[in-house]
Amino acid sequence: MKPQTSTILQRLSAAKPASSREKQDNDTEFEALVDEIAQLIQNGKLPEGFDLQTAAKDPALIDLMREYGAAAGVRIYAAEERANEAEESAMERVSERVRQRNALPRSIRGGSANAAATNYGTMSSEAFRELMQQMKKTARDGGKTRL
Repeated sequence: MKPQTSTILQRLSAAKPASSREKQDNDTEFEALVDEIAQLIQNGKLPEGFDLQTAAKDPALIDLMREYGAAAGVRIYAAEERANEAEESAMERVSERVRQRNALPRSIRGGSANAAATNYGTMSSEAFRELMQQMKKTARDGGKTRL
């Protein structure tokens, strides 16, 4: 009967440590990552402007650190964040430029500027007399004058 009891106990103990072994592996892996991050902080090797508290909330950082190690994972994450920020600022600059261009006045006629309206109030008396003579001549010749 002893062999059966020991076999059953072996099976039970083999089943339990598997889950506790995974837990230990995860704990040791986590502890190793924490140690690496602490070492990076002590050596001042975190990327410039990198906010570890904010980044630690992102699961992507944890995945990168597990896949590539803490130092490389942090550098990759920081580079991706800088790239995203650069892309967003570029899109903002482009949209701002488009808004500025849409705000510019446009000519009604294609390719030519509109002629300025004649200001009769500031016109000299000589220029006004010449204009009146031109209008009378155009009327005599059968033409129409637009003011």
